[in-house]
Amino acid sequence: MRHATDSFLEILMQPTQPRSRSARKLLPVAAALALSLSACGGGSGGTAQINPVAANTTLKGAVIDAPIANAAVTFTTVAPMGQPGSVVVGTATADASGNYTVQAALPNTPAPLFANATSPGGQVVLTAYLGTSSAVLAAGSLTSANLPNLVISQVTTAALAVYIATGGSYANLTPTLYAALLSQHHDDILALSAAIKAVADGYCARPAHYNDTEEMAHDIAKQGLSSSTASALNSASTMLGPSCDGNLKSLMQYISSDERWAPELDLGDVLEQGAPAVAPGTYSLQGVLAQSGMSALPMLPAPPASTASAASIPTPPSTLPPGILNTVVSVDANGNLSSADGSGNVTGVIVGNLMTLTVNDGQGNIYVLAGKAGLLPSGFVTGGTAPAASPSAPASSASSTSSVPSANVGYALRMGGRTQSGGVLTRFDAVLVPQNSEPGWAQIAQYSSRHSDGVNCGSNSGMFGVRLMGTGATVGGLVLGACVMPQTAGLDLSQALPNGNGHDYSDDDFKPGASVSFGNFSLNNTSSTPYILNAPSVTITQSNPSGKSSTFTGQMFYVMGAKDMIYSTAAPASNGLFVMNENPLDTLQENPAHQDH
Repeated sequence: MRHATDSFLEILMQPTQPRSRSARKLLPVAAALALSLSACGGGSGGTAQINPVAANTTLKGAVIDAPIANAAVTFTTVAPMGQPGSVVVGTATADASGNYTVQAALPNTPAPLFANATSPGGQVVLTAYLGTSSAVLAAGSLTSANLPNLVISQVTTAALAVYIATGGSYANLTPTLYAALLSQHHDDILALSAAIKAVADGYCARPAHYNDTEEMAHDIAKQGLSSSTASALNSASTMLGPSCDGNLKSLMQYISSDERWAPELDLGDVLEQGAPAVAPGTYSLQGVLAQSGMSALPMLPAPPASTASAASIPTPPSTLPPGILNTVVSVDANGNLSSADGSGNVTGVIVGNLMTLTVNDGQGNIYVLAGKAGLLPSGFVTGGTAPAASPSAPASSASSTSSVPSANVGYALRMGGRTQSGGVLTRFDAVLVPQNSEPGWAQIAQYSSRHSDGVNCGSNSGMFGVRLMGTGATVGGLVLGACVMPQTAGLDLSQALPNGNGHDYSDDDFKPGASVSFGNFSLNNTSSTPYILNAPSVTITQSNPSGKSSTFTGQMFYVMGAKDMIYSTAAPASNGLFVMNENPLDTLQENPAHQDH
């Protein structure tokens, strides 16, 4: 567990200091016109009328935990609806499927823009941060296919609740701060998203002293980030009651494996239309497909009368073990992606850093996926064949060929989605890299001076600490404090050193006082898929204060640039995720000029 009460301004003033969970820095991440994606709630009162001195634009999106029919949608600048200084710039009513279209009169200013949604009964209140008003105005008409946060959701709401809990100010929110927020508080946002969804969808009861989900979310975030011994997940469990714990475990993995919310967890910048982040060419696509074991379309329960009556999320009877995808794909100048052999097994589109894919794994499963494509740092990809350029549409009668990326440029993909048949939610971590290239796993050591989460690894050169929070029914809430030592063929992970009297890691966020440990293990690659690491046997032990212990044994997978490690057990058959906050493993760039965190 852990956390921060430091203001974002204070954190920005500490750009070179190691950070624990109680002192984090935010790094510059985006261009001046970048567009962030986040959240917060609404309310009544304190909001000015629509500003007529502005230009009109059309914005289309949805209000979704489950679709919220007939939700009232309000776009505001400066602050969310009902907050001091907020100005209404557009209103609409969502249809029966939660979809909306807003004609917004946006001022050409850098004021932050928010989308607010309230359910007909007023009990579900959600908000999304969309970036600067001027950037959205300049982009023209937008949909959630261009800008994921136009889906006003539990993820966007959780992000701003965490932002405010860490001392942020609505009026000062920028794309740079928001992108860093998503990276440095990834696990808190995910846990809080699960709590909001649990209540909004009726799996767990909202405590009676909260008027709506927005009020509840801000209180959970405030309590969860109040000290170094707290966490958003522990706070959510305390407030919603122990009968909700199982749903929180599952919903964290549900959200990170869904193509609507996976992009919102990672993307904090404007998606520039017509400018795909991935350079045209032919690439090796290597990745791991991990089914969550949960249906994308569960039957929603009736809202429980109390926390004691919380329903459980239904799960399919079986889950496939993680599958390895290794194929060759081509990307054209318009961002269209397809199998290089013409089989059509992989097709997709890249809009800015947002990628959508349809994948046939050759085992009878077709997956529909969406998420972020980010540039791997220099040194992470070496050698190989420079991707062959594909022709681009000429601007005149003269022929034109797009520029060719160098052989050491590669991209990491962080995606969620579902099987086309049956709708089983699935996580997809992958890379797009030059053919015959090699990963520079040992190069990660150069980033070892950048610490995260206060994990204590001593003074070993090249080693760095990583806090891994488990999601899913089997390992949900278990926190591993790991010290990572990069090697030529992969990564060695060992148990972190004790961290004083705090409980920043090596614990169970659902069971205060419990300890979690694991046997040291090595993640190694193979010659056919060198960007995918695997440890065939990883043992994790949870010990309660009463002396009772539970042991899990499974495989661990990691793909270069991913923000999670995939943990698969055979008995019970389960694929869990261990999610990470910012650390040297997951450093990505939005494009060659700008770091995303």
